[in-house]
Amino acid sequence: MKINIEYTKDKASKEDILALKTFIEKKANDSVKKVEIASKKAKKGEMGPGIVSGLTALLGSATGPLTTLAEALVEWVRLKRSEVRITGVSGAEIYISGKVKKEDLHQTIERFFAQEKENVKTGAKREKKLPPPPPPHNQQNTPSQDGK
Repeated sequence: MKINIEYTKDKASKEDILALKTFIEKKANDSVKKVEIASKKAKKGEMGPGIVSGLTALLGSATGPLTTLAEALVEWVRLKRSEVRITGVSGAEIYISGKVKKEDLHQTIERFFAQEKENVKTGAKREKKLPPPPPPHNQQNTPSQDGK
């Protein structure tokens, strides 16, 4: 199972993301097969890869590894006083803040898997955020050539 992990409130620096990657690799090393730094694609006209946006993680199986990872992230957000979001392939999300109790994670993870399953079943996919539409052109009413 592939998931994305990103900060929700503050823009994280590359160093913050790298520290989180190292933390996950140490805390959840048996449950996470691979952790990579993710970056947004470069926009047209930009050179090179885009800005670092978070991490992607590949879990060996579903429930157990995600629980281990989520518990590690609860510890991380308490240490760093931040918030993170785990997003599944189909768009289901788990928000982890310092207020989350480890005891409540099991129910949250069950809801996450139910939402992922439902999204896949219905064919729902993550919506890409599109830029807002341009404002309508302000056309002035001009009299026609015949004077009407």
